[in-house]
Amino acid sequence: MKKKIVFGLSVFAMMFFFGGVYIVTTMETTVSDLQRLADVHHNVAFRKELLTNLERIQNNIKLKGTRFAENRAAILYGRRMREAVQRCLICHHTPQVAEAPLDLKTQVERYVLLTHALFAAHPDVAVPAGEAAAALRMGDNLADNIEGLITSAGFRLAGKEQAILNRIKFRKNLLFLMVTVGPFFAVGFALILISGIAKPVRSLLDATRRLKAGELDYRITGLQGEFGEVADSFNEMAASLKRQMQEMQRTEQLKVFGEMAAGMAHEIRNPLAGIKVSMEVLLADLQLEERDKLVLTKVIEEIRHIELLMKNILNFARPVAAQPTLVDINQLLMKTIEFINNHPSFSAPDARREIIQELAPGLPNTAADPQQLKQVFLNLFLNAADALPDGGAITVRTSYDAPAQTILIQLQDTGKGIPEELIGKVFQPFFTTKVKGTGLGLAVSKRLVEDNGGSIQVENNVAGGVTFTITLPAQATTKGVLT
Repeated sequence: MKKKIVFGLSVFAMMFFFGGVYIVTTMETTVSDLQRLADVHHNVAFRKELLTNLERIQNNIKLKGTRFAENRAAILYGRRMREAVQRCLICHHTPQVAEAPLDLKTQVERYVLLTHALFAAHPDVAVPAGEAAAALRMGDNLADNIEGLITSAGFRLAGKEQAILNRIKFRKNLLFLMVTVGPFFAVGFALILISGIAKPVRSLLDATRRLKAGELDYRITGLQGEFGEVADSFNEMAASLKRQMQEMQRTEQLKVFGEMAAGMAHEIRNPLAGIKVSMEVLLADLQLEERDKLVLTKVIEEIRHIELLMKNILNFARPVAAQPTLVDINQLLMKTIEFINNHPSFSAPDARREIIQELAPGLPNTAADPQQLKQVFLNLFLNAADALPDGGAITVRTSYDAPAQTILIQLQDTGKGIPEELIGKVFQPFFTTKVKGTGLGLAVSKRLVEDNGGSIQVENNVAGGVTFTITLPAQATTKGVLT
């Protein structure tokens, strides 16, 4: 759109510039043509004046010696003839054009000298017939030349005048067209330019109104340039807003469910503990058959499973507030591994599960609750052990991202991995692929990691198995380490 605006302003500027240049040039050309036309008219007028004075001198030659003769006036007419010829020469510059006027000037000079001598005599003295006849003949020849020049000039004047008038008329019509049509063209072009700006703005405004009305699935299409980028950003914002609202609704649902589940778990746990104790007393005191003992033992195990479920529900719904302190992640992991190696899942001889440690030395501390992190690590180790029913290796790796100032903890197993369509659900409460799983271990771990300022992600390995990656913020100081 920026390019369109610059282009539009450039077009307007060029229109005004070239229009102004054309108007100024037209005015100058028209004035020059009119000046040339006036010069031609003046030239013809000078020749006519020359002819008029010549005719007056000719008449005075004929009247010489009579009371009607004007000797002094005839001499004045001769002087005017010289002036007229001189003015006629001023208008001609090239030798080819000035040849005829120069010849005319020579004839006029000879004629004026001859007539001046005639009229310089006494007014009552008659002019000799020979001299008068010679002067009249010279005057008639000169008159024929002047008339010829006037006639040819008249033809040229008519053609030149018509051409000049036609050009002036054309320029006048063109200027009139520019003055009348130009504003309409400018207004039309401005409307097109404004429409190119207003239409995308209306689309964006309509989209915001739809978004305000709750149409989170509405998307802007068809916009280009800068408005297209704004539309893409708006579409991304609408999609993100929809996801956030869905997450908020889900969070609100989980909150309500958590409160209900916590209340139920609390009410169920106490009676359940009494039932378990009673069952254990009966199992210890009564003399029961082996089959009945197996039944009671099974009942007690199921009660313990229910207790574990209730405990996980309470941890998820009402987590204990974190008590952060500076923690050495490597030391915490080593203590957790030392503890987990004694767990039946890792000490079973039929399915040996090996833990490989790749802990980066000199790892900075992090501010977190060590007990909560230990619970997270235990959940991940047990989850990895369940993914290796036939045994395998679990690799624990730590590293430090200096630019981001974060600590990375990766736990990688060599199991079968998680189906791609399910990998995005592993942190959802009560989602599990295990037969006896509660579906709360990873959900609780995710909450504990986030409560300590970190994040957790999971991805499938190319060679098989999955990798859980925990990211925690690093601390600059190493004082006050508590693991």
